[in-house]
Amino acid sequence: YGAPGVEFMGLHEENNTVMQIHFIPDQCQLVTLLDDNSLHLWSLKQHSGASELREEYRFTLKGPPGSSPSATQITAVLPHSSREVLYLGTESGNIFVVELPSFRVLEDRTITSEAVLQRVPEDYCNRRSCELVEALREHPKNPDQILIGYSRGLIVLWDLQNNKATHHFLGSQQLENLYWQRDGSKFVSCHYDGSYTQWPVSSDNRQPEPLENLVPYGQLAPSGLLCKADHRPRGGRSWEKFDDPSAMVVLAEEELVVIDLKTTGWPAVHPPYLASLHCSAITCSHHVSNIPLKLLSSSFQILVMELNDEDAEHVVDHAEADLLQDQEGYRWKGHEKLKTRDGPVRFEAGFQPFVLVQCQPPAVVTSLALHSEWKLVAFGTSHGFGLFDHQQKRLVFVKCTLHPSDQLALEGPLSRVKSLKKSLRQSFRRIRRSRVSSRKRRGGSGNASEVQEANAKFDQDALQEMELAPVQRKIEARSAEDSFTGFVRTLYFADTFLRDSSRHCPSLWAGTNGGTVYAFCLRVPPAERRMDEPVRAEQAKEIQLMHRAPVVGILVLDGRSTPLPEPLEVAHDLSKSPDMQGSHQLLVVSEEQFKVFTLPKVSSKLKLKLTALEGCRVRKVTVANFGSCKTDDYSENDLAVLTNLGDIQIISLPFLKLQIRYPCIRKEDVSGIASCVFTKYGQGFYLISPSEFERFSLSTKWLVEPRCVVD
Repeated sequence: YGAPGVEFMGLHEENNTVMQIHFIPDQCQLVTLLDDNSLHLWSLKQHSGASELREEYRFTLKGPPGSSPSATQITAVLPHSSREVLYLGTESGNIFVVELPSFRVLEDRTITSEAVLQRVPEDYCNRRSCELVEALREHPKNPDQILIGYSRGLIVLWDLQNNKATHHFLGSQQLENLYWQRDGSKFVSCHYDGSYTQWPVSSDNRQPEPLENLVPYGQLAPSGLLCKADHRPRGGRSWEKFDDPSAMVVLAEEELVVIDLKTTGWPAVHPPYLASLHCSAITCSHHVSNIPLKLLSSSFQILVMELNDEDAEHVVDHAEADLLQDQEGYRWKGHEKLKTRDGPVRFEAGFQPFVLVQCQPPAVVTSLALHSEWKLVAFGTSHGFGLFDHQQKRLVFVKCTLHPSDQLALEGPLSRVKSLKKSLRQSFRRIRRSRVSSRKRRGGSGNASEVQEANAKFDQDALQEMELAPVQRKIEARSAEDSFTGFVRTLYFADTFLRDSSRHCPSLWAGTNGGTVYAFCLRVPPAERRMDEPVRAEQAKEIQLMHRAPVVGILVLDGRSTPLPEPLEVAHDLSKSPDMQGSHQLLVVSEEQFKVFTLPKVSSKLKLKLTALEGCRVRKVTVANFGSCKTDDYSENDLAVLTNLGDIQIISLPFLKLQIRYPCIRKEDVSGIASCVFTKYGQGFYLISPSEFERFSLSTKWLVEPRCVVD
């Protein structure tokens, strides 16, 4: 059917569901039917060395003036082998014929339900027998005959040349579909109750053969394969092409099942992917670049796990990190911590945990950072952050970031819901403060009636203003009393100049929901004394952003204004070593602006106010390396920024100039925006369903568009 990467995509201008797809025989064309009853003709045509799926024509079947919509509501489509016409079955029972590729209706060739009823026995001859055409099938040996199936069970073999019915078949169950046997001597009807019936086509026998294959709905006998609930069969193929089929393909709502018909018991064929396409929702994703080839025989610890190619049984060490540090006035109201298992635990080959760190209070871990060379793991929650030495299996330090008024962070996972009203009130106050200060700047407070009128209008418009399409506005400072200010959003390791400009040292940076950045100097012992001496940490800097917007990214630029590379990439010669001669710079990205500071003084150098200028907020940010598509000698590092509007902006480093903006994800697609993850080379992924990723590229060097050709 095709190798991986061989695909063609067509996007309808209409935002409607695709109900049916039909190929035009031998034409590299197909027809789609949407739920708005429109038909679309697509062609595969070569352009610039690749085939493209292009929409050629569109058409909507219309009835006479005053007719009901059901008269022309298309329910079945048959592309004729002549490649000249389409037969369109409708809810009214009429079958219209349209010319290809113009979609011109050939009214003189319409097959009306009245004409069909003339050859049906009187006991079946009522208007409802011919309501809703369920299936249309061309005779495999005679293109002048088509099989018409109506939903109530009536099946008619129609002669296109003489415009009359030659055979009729009376089914007793609601019809779902029809399939011809290859030689045209029989056909099979599929019914709503799960049964199917074989019908011989002859001049003297129009009764069904014995129901030798009657099975309950949703089950395929005798294999015992049962498709329950959301796995009900939606379609299948086997009889249509072969007299002695070897396999049957069943499309269920959430998976594709292939059944081996040659093996006793009809077992399912194992699919090449690890799990069903829709069996489980993706909840978290992370992209890893430049994986060393020696990885599988050495990714090395990840967090608190190590890679082992053999089964193992060992005790998982346990450590506890008290983020509240026994501070008075704080009391956790959420669930208790999970209990650890005593004694050794057996693990299968693969990633095996060797140490467990439990945070107290046992709140959700909101951020993680790993430094493979220093053997350190940093973690953050809504209460603070800490550093763990996973080589010595020892806690280095913890830092509480709670504000004295932030009691909601101590109420457990449901506290976000409880804080909704408080958040709205705070938003109202910020808008009110903005308007009051704006009036003061204009030079007058107005009389009492004007103030009352303004307040009344505020009450009506405040909520609407927050939900309107973003416009340019002033960034308003947030109060330190806002909820979850201590929520740790990002953690970052860097070897940089933090104390003075002559000596660089390892450091850990943390950014919070309240716009605070903490910097800690680290002393990591050399390799020969790594297990003998402890890692030490000391707080060196604390930065408070004036507008107090959440910090979503922290980055250090070296002397060449290049982001510090990953230490593992440098160790494997996948990245250049950083420039430690020139002065370093610190980039802090909040939801509302970008700001560059000099190091080690941490003085403001330049900034870009994204929200004030663009009216949007940062949701995801990463450094991306954009290579030239023409030469391997040139590349540049820029920021790839995803906003709450679903667009992606490329911003230059270190000058923070907007390079280009791409619309990527619909702003209404909240889950898609939240799930987006960038790669280091200008590509990205986001969820288009709970279990499907869409892939995109921002780089001309790394195109993800399939370049395929159909001869």
